[in-house]
Amino acid sequence: MQRTSNFLTFWTILAGCFLLVVFSFGLSTEWVIPGHAKWVATIMLYYLYFICARTILLLAMSFFEYLNSKTKVATKAAPLVTIIIPCYNEEAVIQNSIQSVSKMNYPNLEILVVDDGSTDKTFEKALEMSETFKVRVLTKMNGGKSSALNYGIQQALGDYVLCLDADSELDPQVLKRGVPYFENKTELAAVAGSARVGNAKNLLCMFQKLEYIIGLNFHKKAQSSLSMVTIVPGPIGLFRKKALLEVGCYEKDTFAEDCDLTLKLLMKGYEIKYCPDMIAYTEAPQTFYELTIQRYRWSRGMIQAITKNIVNLKSRGGVNKRNLLILTYMVVETMLIPSINFLFGMTTLIMAMKYEGTNLFGPFFAGLVAMDAAIALYSILTERQVGSLFFLSIVSRITYGFSLEVMRFYAMIDEILRIPMKWGTISRKGMK
Repeated sequence: MQRTSNFLTFWTILAGCFLLVVFSFGLSTEWVIPGHAKWVATIMLYYLYFICARTILLLAMSFFEYLNSKTKVATKAAPLVTIIIPCYNEEAVIQNSIQSVSKMNYPNLEILVVDDGSTDKTFEKALEMSETFKVRVLTKMNGGKSSALNYGIQQALGDYVLCLDADSELDPQVLKRGVPYFENKTELAAVAGSARVGNAKNLLCMFQKLEYIIGLNFHKKAQSSLSMVTIVPGPIGLFRKKALLEVGCYEKDTFAEDCDLTLKLLMKGYEIKYCPDMIAYTEAPQTFYELTIQRYRWSRGMIQAITKNIVNLKSRGGVNKRNLLILTYMVVETMLIPSINFLFGMTTLIMAMKYEGTNLFGPFFAGLVAMDAAIALYSILTERQVGSLFFLSIVSRITYGFSLEVMRFYAMIDEILRIPMKWGTISRKGMK
């Protein structure tokens, strides 16, 4: 059965790459467009070549990791793992989170809830759960998520810690699947899990479900082939405690503490892998306004983390080929590609309206849609997700996907201009 699945996935990738290559070489700078737009068409053509080559390379790296990431089985005694749940005003979801963790299929576990000075009943609801489940509940003055996580790491008894967002629910096999990665791998600092949307109740959440699969987990699988996963997500990340303490744990000077911590570990020479079987379900924003708040913060936070690690490169890990490769990749994927996609998208719209034609608009977006579809089909097969998501990938580029490009672009501009921002919050309704 597994061999059949691998065979199908391989031919899907081969067919997707073939179609992408045929499409790319079928493009021409001789598009019927006004002379004023020729230089734009030429740049867009070569940009499509670049994106096509990038897509094929990522597919190859991801498939290599897929074939080589067989389920690992522990051969040694299970080490103590501390699951840390930092929370602030999470009364709607904290009990579900604790229940999820309590079902963990792992023999040596400590559950630690850190209340970061909540103003609602989060602390009381967590304490109620401690009467039934083996959970330690701590509280502290409000200092932000990074402060709560650091306090939890200091109080943790385990050699390994799993940092979990309070709005997430874990699959019972998470630790059984993740802990074996660390056996005989002292250079491994963390294992990133697979974050999935658990409340796909409307079209917006369905788009986010697709995004998590092809925009987050797909890239992590490709990065994992080089043991260089660039972001261990907040909803599900398993860390070696010793490595966290060595790099100073979390810092609160960015709005993406997960990205900053991951880059610090990589800059120090540590390896980070991705385990698709470590699954956490997270609650996605259900309104476009809340989605904008979340993604704007993510985008600015990632830019802050990247620039911070570039500035501190010499002191954090030194200038070497590996570190330069990681930071270059982050700049290209997080800042350069979204900016070009947004600018080209706006350019094609303006040209189409000005010259009453779509000769420039059509081929550019058709190419991007074709690449999205290839990645979506591959990811749906390897992540064993609902096939109907494939059809969303076809329209995502000019709907949901383009709206994300707009958010990322303006987040980058605001960060360059140092425009003040707040953390921002989204309402929690639970995933049931």
